Order: sequence, then C-alpha cells, then structure tokens
Amino acid sequence: MEKNEQTYVSNQKVNHSLKILQPILFIFCILLAGCASLHGSIFMEDPLSAEEHNNLGVIYEKEGKNDLAIREYKRAINSDDELITPLVNLGNVYFGEGEYTQAEKYYKRALKKDETTLEAANNLASLYIEAGSNYKEGLQYMILATNNLERIPPYALDTMGVLHLKLGHKLQAEKFLIEACNGVKGNDVLKKEIRSHLWELGINRKCG
Repeated sequence: MEKNEQTYVSNQKVNHSLKILQPILFIFCILLAGCASLHGSIFMEDPLSAEEHNNLGVIYEKEGKNDLAIREYKRAINSDDELITPLVNLGNVYFGEGEYTQAEKYYKRALKKDETTLEAANNLASLYIEAGSNYKEGLQYMILATNNLERIPPYALDTMGVLHLKLGHKLQAEKFLIEACNGVKGNDVLKKEIRSHLWELGINRKCG
C-alpha cells in the first residue's frame, strides 16, 4: 500500500477488564510501531531513478527553473555516481549562470570518468575561452576527447581553432577554423561565430 492505514474500533462497548486489555494494547503498540517504521521506509525510498532525475532536471532547465534543475541533477549524481550526463548538465547550468568554478568542477568530474566526453571537453574549453585563461589545458582536453573520432563536429573544430588562435598558433587555428567552416550545415549561429573567428585571422570566407 502507499501508506499504512490504521484500524480503529468505533461505536462499540468493550467489556474487558484492565488486566486483559493491557497486554492487548501492548501488542497493538508494538505492531503500530512496526507499521510506522515500515511506513517511513517506504516513503523514504526515492521513487525516481537517476536517469529520471536527470531528465526532470532537463525539463526544469528548459523552463528556466535552474534551482530545481540543479537539485535534480545532484539527485541523479547521488543516485548513480557512474552517470556522466548529469555531471555535464550540472556544469552547463553553472556555466550559464556565470559560476565558472562550479562549472569547471563538474566538467572535470565528467572527464575524469571518461576523457572522450566531447560535450564536457568542449564546454570546459569554451569556459576557459570565456574566462580568458587555461587555453593550453582546454586544448589538451579537446585533443583527448577528439583523438579517436573519425569526424570531429564543426562546433568542436571551431573551439579548437579558437584555442589555437588564443595561443598564437595561427596556422593551426586557420586549419581547424576552415575545416569547421566547410563542415557546418544549417546552423546559422555557428556559421556566424566561425566566420568571425576566421575574420580575426584576416580571412573572409562564407561557411557551409
């Protein structure tokens, strides 16, 4: 049952002596205590799986309810420490709120579990670009995440190009940015970003 239902005797005269009634009441109290304990254990058990907490967090995040999203992502992490997705999602929320230290912490936790988690590596590198620091570290994470990919997505190529640009590696930056420019399809926002990065190299090029 969802909850323990207690049974009472009502509107009845019970003609037992106190001597007989006392042991009955004692047994009843023991049973009642046991039921209360069972009731507590049932309702303390989390009805949602780690995946469900994560998915609920996504819904809250899309609705702009970041506090609730953070709560659900943390519940997902506490429920299943092997899951990577809620770590990345939590990092994304903190990144969006400008909480770079917290965002970095969760991205790195995700990458510690799997260094090929591209979204974590890309967003961590993007965080470093926004913060204006740790470009070399960001590039190292990106190289590890993309090392075994047959095809690197344009957004990741763009990130790597910008990192090289920030490090003063103009030839490498041009290589990655042109490849990103040639590969991007249908994403006008990304096309604009890539073109702006190429423009920093003095290259005026239409993407896609």
